[in-house]
Amino acid sequence: MTIPRTPPAGAPRRANTKEQGVALLLVLVCLAIITPFTAAFNFQTRVDWQSAINAGDEVRARQAQRGALQLSLLLFELQRMVFNQKQFRDFAGTMDITQVAPFLMSVFGSSDGAEGLGALVGIDTSALNELSIGDNVSFEVRLEAESGKINMNCIATSKDGEDTPRSRAVETLEAMMEPLIYDPLFDEEKSDGERYNRQVVLTAIVDWIDDDNQRFDIGRLVQGGGNEPYRYEELHDPYQARNARIDSVAELHMVEGIDDDWMQAFEHNLTAYGSCKVNLNFASPAMLAWVIRATVSAADKWKTEGENFLLMTLPVANFVAQNREWNLFKDLKTFDDMVSKPEDFVAPTLFGEEADSEDAALLPKVPTGIDIRTDGGTNRETGDTWKGLRDVATVDPERVYRVEVTTQVGAVRKRATAIYDMQYARSNSSGKGAWLYFREE
Repeated sequence: MTIPRTPPAGAPRRANTKEQGVALLLVLVCLAIITPFTAAFNFQTRVDWQSAINAGDEVRARQAQRGALQLSLLLFELQRMVFNQKQFRDFAGTMDITQVAPFLMSVFGSSDGAEGLGALVGIDTSALNELSIGDNVSFEVRLEAESGKINMNCIATSKDGEDTPRSRAVETLEAMMEPLIYDPLFDEEKSDGERYNRQVVLTAIVDWIDDDNQRFDIGRLVQGGGNEPYRYEELHDPYQARNARIDSVAELHMVEGIDDDWMQAFEHNLTAYGSCKVNLNFASPAMLAWVIRATVSAADKWKTEGENFLLMTLPVANFVAQNREWNLFKDLKTFDDMVSKPEDFVAPTLFGEEADSEDAALLPKVPTGIDIRTDGGTNRETGDTWKGLRDVATVDPERVYRVEVTTQVGAVRKRATAIYDMQYARSNSSGKGAWLYFREE
């Protein structure tokens, strides 16, 4: 018989293997429970921390944006008190604040803006470095004159005829859409499975803005083509036709036949503000090409038709736009001379009188001139009428500007678009000037 041995007093007790396994299992279970909660807590903490930073940056970006808009008012006063004065124009030539605004505003918008301005004008601007709003905060201001575009609200006038603001706006839109390069916009099916040609789209635009329910007759430029056939109220998200002046060009998205592709092609040449004449000092090359086409003489009309519009008219328009970059037109005659004889406005060759053919090949090619009319008129024998520059264009100082402010603070980027009228008569205070439109994104 074997007698079990009794461990001596004070000897360590040997651990039970089963007890060790249970303890390890409990530790693993605790870790499995605690780890997800810890990870979720850390993630939520980081999200809350970043949200707090973004909220602060959002406030700083908005304040910087409002500050940039207030600074732009100084530019408008500079335009009014300096650039628009006859003495300044006689001394320095015709200028507009849009030509220098990006450089002036860069001093306040970024820490290196003053340095860039100094490099441009060749002066020491180190003293202006402290004018910037601070680190990690920057803004960019872009000013654009609205008078160089087609004012869509000119269509809202109810007067019919061949020489009215409505007819000129309609003819301008028609000429703008006419080039063959835009054929794909009118040949392909839209999202509703229909095709809309140029005449249908143009008629729909006029019927959207005019103040009646009668279809516009494109051929005769008058109302009376029957009732408007549009079914805006039958859509899944119904709405009614505007039948009034529009507040923004973006409203044209709601017109039948107009989609994102159409807006992408033509929106930059449209506006809801300003006069009904195209300002030659601010018009895009496409708008200048239309002015040339509308006022061309009978002898050179072939230069503005068909493929020649792309090969001859647009090159002249681009040439004019490039040459007026720093010296705007003082009168309509200067524009007439530049279009008719562009070779007279080319700077003398930098290679001297003995430049060889290789050097001459490096010079920019001068487009062929197009003869246009300054004054319109009528042929009493045939009854034919023609337009002149005075009928469709102007070079008057700008009064309505589009201001686009882009602000960057950390990861927050904000953009605001506003319209300012320098001549708007204030009702509650003295002076002129008011914001007509504001949108924040």
